Formats: sequence, C-alpha cells, structure tokens
Amino acid sequence: MKKSLLAIVANILFLQVLICSAMPVDSLIFLQKKINGWERQESPQYFTGAALFNHIDGGAELFHEFGFRQLSVLNFQKDSLEVSLEIYEMENPTAALGIYLLKCGKETPITAVHSRNSGNYLQITAVKNRYFLQLNNFSGRQETLDELASLLNPILDSIDETPRIPLLAYLPQENIIPGSIFIFRGTYALEPIFTFGDGDIFQLNGKIFGIGADFDSAGVRFMQMVIPYPDSIHAQNAFQNFINFRDPYLKIIEQHSDFIKFMDFQSKPGSVRLKNENILIKINLPVEQ
Repeated sequence: MKKSLLAIVANILFLQVLICSAMPVDSLIFLQKKINGWERQESPQYFTGAALFNHIDGGAELFHEFGFRQLSVLNFQKDSLEVSLEIYEMENPTAALGIYLLKCGKETPITAVHSRNSGNYLQITAVKNRYFLQLNNFSGRQETLDELASLLNPILDSIDETPRIPLLAYLPQENIIPGSIFIFRGTYALEPIFTFGDGDIFQLNGKIFGIGADFDSAGVRFMQMVIPYPDSIHAQNAFQNFINFRDPYLKIIEQHSDFIKFMDFQSKPGSVRLKNENILIKINLPVEQ
C-alpha cells in the first residue's frame, strides 16, 4: 500500500515537472483556472518543433525561421464570450518583435493593453520580451475590448519587461515612415519584400537578423535595409555570395569591390553596399534623369 501511494505521488510530481517545463517560463499565471472572471475551458495545448505545422495551416516556416521555441494554446470563457489565446515563445526579444511586426499589419494600439499591441475587438496581437501573443475573440462583439484586456494584462504583467533591442539602432531614424519597420532572418520573411536571389542569398543562416523600413526623403520614397554581421569576414562572404548568385533579373549598372547598383525587373534602381561588418541595401530608388 505504501509503495503504491509513493508511486502515485512520484508520478504526480513527475507530471508536474513535465508540465512546468513545457510552460513559458515567465507566464505561469495563465495556468490559473480563473483570471479576472475568465475561466479556462480545458488544459493548455503545447506545440514544439515540427508539431507547429499541425496547428498553423501555412506560415509555420516563418516562425521557425525567426527562432520558434513553443506555442501554448488556451481557451477561455467569460459568460457568453469565448476566446482562444496563443502564446508563442520565441528564441529572444528580437525574434518576437520580428514576428509581431510581420503579423500585426498596420499598428492600431489598444490603450487598455499593457504592452506593445495592435488589434480590434476580433483579434489582438501583442509582444513582450520573447513572447508573441495572439488573442482571437469568437464572439464578435465590439464592446468587449476592456474584457479582452482584463484577460491579457495579468499574463503580460507576469512577463519580464522587454530589454533594449540593439538591432533597432542600426536603422537610420531620419525620414523613416512610421509603421514601416520590419525584421527578417531568412528567405521566408525576405522573399515577399524583394527577390534578391534563390535561397539564403545573404547567408543569414537562421541566426543573423536584418532590419528594414520605408523612407520618404523630400517626397521620394524608397526602402532601406541593414544586415549587421558578426564580423567583416561574414559580411564580405555574404556580399560576394549576392554578387555570384543574385537574381538574373537584376541588371547590373554599376559595380565596385564594395558596391553594386542594379536595375530590377520593374526598371527601378537598387543597391547593395558592403560597409565594414554591415551590408546596406536600398531598393525602389527613383530613376535618375
């Protein structure tokens, strides 16, 4: 009898360890059965590795490219309101911000939510530290924003504050168009923006982040990107790889050892410059008269 009891206790403790190891480290609060009147309907679902493809119908590749660790899915109900909360734990705050910027669309912050966010009464996306959160409201009621915030905020408040993200400092702030910043870490994020060549043309290797935005200088709009490499050797190799394997539709109009200017398939100029340990990219430049 004692052995059976000890075995049961041991199994319970073992299961608790497994569950806690699967949960986001900073957000154990979401395992509470009730949060501000919201009641969790069932046990959380967890997705790691390739299992993410079973939850996301397309788009899981993007999360993996940025550095996906784990997804926790929770369903809550409060009276007639039913919501699903997805908490994506990413590799670091830069990865979480990158996913957020790609997913939030035009940023429309909700003041009642306690972190950077965007959304409406149907869906709210938020980011804090290394977590990207998405709350889906199945009720479709417009008056529910404060109620949705009352569920999100205790979870967001339990997450450590977002540290300074060094990547943001690489992008010039003058003439930048608000809301246009994006982050990339590979082909899935970069290809929808511009086709520079097949595969990992800038040799990001799923480890190096780049950042970009739209700019408006005296009425002239263009896009600028910066890729900071660990050192000048990595940057040089990536620059040479672009020269050797660039998209064949990019017509070279000027080339030097550290600079290449091209015309894209829409006859718009662009350039790629090697500068120390950085690669600087400009596209959609105005045509010189």
